[in-house]
Amino acid sequence: MKKIGLMLLGLVLFVTTTCLLVAAQEKASPNKVSPDRRAAEKSEQFFCGYCHVLTYPEVMKKSHKTWKDDKKHNDIGCVECHYPPDLPAIAEHRKIPRTKVEADKEKKKKTDWDFMKTELEIFSKLVTTLNMDETSVLRKPKIDDGSCATSDCHPTDRPKKKEGEYWAKKIKFTEYEKLVNEKKEKVEILFTHKEHYDKKKWVEGQEMHCVTCHKKETGKKHFEVSKESCYLCHFKDARKEARFGEDRAKCSLCHKIPETPFKKAENPEEKPVTHKDLEDRKVSCASCHLELVKGKGEIKEEKCLDCHENEKRLMKELDNKQLMHKEHVAKQTAACFNCHAPIEHKGMLKAFTYVDASLADCKVCHSEPHIYQRLLLAGEGGKGMDKAYPIKHHDVKTTCMACHTKEAHDTKGRKIKAAEEKTCVDCHNKEAGEQMEKWKKDMAEALKEAKAAEKAATDAMEKAMGKVPDKELQKAIVLIKRGQENLRLVDAGGGAHNKKFATLVLDTAIADFDEALAALRTQ
Repeated sequence: MKKIGLMLLGLVLFVTTTCLLVAAQEKASPNKVSPDRRAAEKSEQFFCGYCHVLTYPEVMKKSHKTWKDDKKHNDIGCVECHYPPDLPAIAEHRKIPRTKVEADKEKKKKTDWDFMKTELEIFSKLVTTLNMDETSVLRKPKIDDGSCATSDCHPTDRPKKKEGEYWAKKIKFTEYEKLVNEKKEKVEILFTHKEHYDKKKWVEGQEMHCVTCHKKETGKKHFEVSKESCYLCHFKDARKEARFGEDRAKCSLCHKIPETPFKKAENPEEKPVTHKDLEDRKVSCASCHLELVKGKGEIKEEKCLDCHENEKRLMKELDNKQLMHKEHVAKQTAACFNCHAPIEHKGMLKAFTYVDASLADCKVCHSEPHIYQRLLLAGEGGKGMDKAYPIKHHDVKTTCMACHTKEAHDTKGRKIKAAEEKTCVDCHNKEAGEQMEKWKKDMAEALKEAKAAEKAATDAMEKAMGKVPDKELQKAIVLIKRGQENLRLVDAGGGAHNKKFATLVLDTAIADFDEALAALRTQ
């Protein structure tokens, strides 16, 4: 009885929704049509949403509307694109009338019960599909490239029009304005399909398809190529020094490199500088234009959970770029922005934006920011140390902001956050605050002693050149170098970050300098 009740409920829901959708379509397609539209209306397919009402009804209706509004493709039925040309349609779909005219004929031939029986059969299979045991959700339709590249549409192997082969034809994608001699000029951005299907240029694991670029981005068009899609592929990781202006991020792929001078030379004998000169000299575009690319196209772990279940096996492979592109791009299971954050490519209005672009990522200039402080906190990096000596703050993951809270200035007058006695007292006690000041004084004296030992060793090295055996000289060079590395670790990292470890490192450095002195003593 329960199953019968569910079936009746489903039947009522299905019939009601179908009637509403049919009414909506008939309202949108009145009987009176223009001669130009008549041929298109004849080939209009039986709307997929009549049956797939339980999947994503609003999405289906929007897709149907955008298809009808697409003047270039609205005379092509769903199955012409959504099924590969060399494969038959799904068996159940063969029972569905191709057009509304055919549907009306079917109704006249059959009784109402026969017609509904056919619809119920499709409905039951739909319910079965919805209840399949899957761990992921398909976010985009799969369209075979062959559906686009048929001889009637966009062939790749022969000319389509007089102006040349479609595959290799340069197509205007967009345009932008630029100043030339203080006048605005429009510049076209051209696109070639053939270039984008060069496998040597693909990202690891990627396999380009028509719908990799031509996809439904908004509710305004059935499918389109958005600028953001181009930016993601061309500028992903472009802010890294080795990538900006090179490979896929090369500016001249889209832009014509200006050959006019930046400004008139004040000295007649001085040769004016142009963008072309800089390109020939291999000057990085990032030197002046880094702010024109904003964002990194990063992937956040929570985006995976929009489609997948939270499985440990799955989440372990997040950084496997080749696998991720193979499963999502090559197999057409997701769109780019289902995973990636967008990247902007435009001029910024904010003052000093060109400087801010570099400052946004310290690693642009500083490849290892605060590396010595990090090593001292972890008790690592000391040459000749038998093990690590981490400070307790490291073990409990205390951040820099826990101690560095005081507004201050460095020796060059730049604003910084300095550590202060109060923070020690807040977490520990008054004695801890006094201890910090003692640590600073002790480390200053220890550094002074170590630097004196270094100077004595390097001075002795200069005097010993050509006077001691080469074996002893090489031994001293190794010892001095190791001592200097330990000295730099404590001096640059601030010994007070881990006094115990810093003291051991400096003692080792002094011992190396003393041993070097002994090796350099002349006989």
